[in-house]
Amino acid sequence: MTRPTALNNVQHRHLRVRTERAAALGDARQSVLALPAEFRQLQAHFPLVFQHVDGDAGFQPIALMGLEEGQNLYLTEHGWDAPVVPMALQRDPFMIGRHGDDLQLHIDLDSPRIVAEGDTESGTAIFMPHGGHSDYLDHVVSLLEHLHAQAQQLPSFIGALTRHQLLEPFALDIELPGGEQGRISGLYTIHEERLAALSGAALEALQREGHLLPIYMQLASLAQLPTLLERHTRQGR
Repeated sequence: MTRPTALNNVQHRHLRVRTERAAALGDARQSVLALPAEFRQLQAHFPLVFQHVDGDAGFQPIALMGLEEGQNLYLTEHGWDAPVVPMALQRDPFMIGRHGDDLQLHIDLDSPRIVAEGDTESGTAIFMPHGGHSDYLDHVVSLLEHLHAQAQQLPSFIGALTRHQLLEPFALDIELPGGEQGRISGLYTIHEERLAALSGAALEALQREGHLLPIYMQLASLAQLPTLLERHTRQGR
């Protein structure tokens, strides 16, 4: 359950947020939304794939972080084991809400990241003592503005992929604890042969619309699948 509330510097002046990465703080996720603008940074560390979703878009790109529900193989006893964190994971426990036609910054007061009232030692302050934004909150605002802007471009990217029939399903075979064989299905990737067969005009249009780079970054990210499988094997020992 979530309890999103519009953030203000009066009601929430003493609120503090834990920013470290841990399963207990909600980071035990198998996957998280990945936006094309961050594919270049993410592809060197996470497999980027697509999953089918309800709605007009039909698909969304995700960074795959685990091979089982509730598993994040980038979490260790020492914290986050990767140089980057996907933006959609960084934003917790903040989100964008609406008040009429206006966008507002909201915070989930039921998030495990919220420090208990009266604890002034743990976590990071959201507001300064005089009521101004802390550096942390300025970072969050900038992050959410970037996330929102990039999310508006996502339907165009997915539309281009589906228009050119560039998404194909694939399955990932894994070894489960105990030695049983399992399979992750319902994932999609770029169809390399169809991409290579596109006309020069189609490729030029994809480049002009800013879609060609994230397409190639997604394909490059599949090189991280063996690494993810190795993490799974190592943590299962």
